[in-house]
Amino acid sequence: MVKIGKVLGVLVATVALGVGSVPVTGQAKSTNKTVTFGQLTNKNTHRLAAIRQAARQEILTTTKAKSSRVAAVYQVKLPTHMTKTATLTKSGLRMNLLKNSFKVKQITIPYAQLKGKVLNRYLPKANRTSTIKTSKLVALTFDDGPDPTLTPRLLKTLKKYHVHATFFEVGQSVSRYPKISRAVLAGGNEIGNHSWNHPNFNSIGTAQTVSQVTRTNRAIYQATGTLPQYVRPPYGNITAAEGRAIEQPIIRWSVDPRDWAYLNSSKDINEVMHDTHGGDIILMHDIHAQSVAAAPTIIKRLQAKGYKLVTVSQLLNSQALPGLQYFGAHDYRTVGK
Repeated sequence: MVKIGKVLGVLVATVALGVGSVPVTGQAKSTNKTVTFGQLTNKNTHRLAAIRQAARQEILTTTKAKSSRVAAVYQVKLPTHMTKTATLTKSGLRMNLLKNSFKVKQITIPYAQLKGKVLNRYLPKANRTSTIKTSKLVALTFDDGPDPTLTPRLLKTLKKYHVHATFFEVGQSVSRYPKISRAVLAGGNEIGNHSWNHPNFNSIGTAQTVSQVTRTNRAIYQATGTLPQYVRPPYGNITAAEGRAIEQPIIRWSVDPRDWAYLNSSKDINEVMHDTHGGDIILMHDIHAQSVAAAPTIIKRLQAKGYKLVTVSQLLNSQALPGLQYFGAHDYRTVGK
């Protein structure tokens, strides 16, 4: 995967994410203040989509909705216009809702859920982002689980070496092994959506792609009580239309040892160590014994080089936005490009 140059990456970050555009040392706005979504997002449509994403989770949380209601939450009409308003309160961003099947007129999204999505000036200091150095940060990611035997083994390895990873899970496996998905989160890791049964999104069309993602979101919500923030499309394939319809950040990768093809622990280790640099997202799979067996050595050798292994959210500084796809800390672009 060819990376975007450092200078271009900084420029894109400034434009798309607003990094550096808001001083982190200023005081948060007073509570109970009416603001427009244009103000909250600097008229960035990706940021507004992120607010809608957070609102869906809050609707489910507020109503203590069962997993059968996950599909319905995507039918709730949420703000798409920058002129619409919300209210900054002591506990979060309060939004009025149009008539909906949840019979909820108002929600308040905790500021912690809006970190990196709303401009810093509108957030309490504890929830603001600041510039981070990614030269020694690496994100380990594992696809296609959970596996009833290998995933718990991998979790023990991560715990032993005090590192966290991001697991992109397949919905049908989550439904079979929900306790393992809960264990993934309990270990300080995070879970992403990797479709229901691993089809090539490009071959099934937008409607079926949305169905795959929604069904998996439902399975993960049923298992853990939370909707996954990210989607990783099988084979990395996704169109611009699918990205817009899914309305979740898309996570790709920058290091691929092809562990699924070789099934060779030594080769996995050598490929990862040869290709990995700061800011990379490493792709592996927790359904192959050889990959799980390679993990301890990979972790130890990366740590010996001074790398800190983090989740995708930590690597991207909580600033991943719907409509964009991320290959690394400074390598991202519009979905479908």
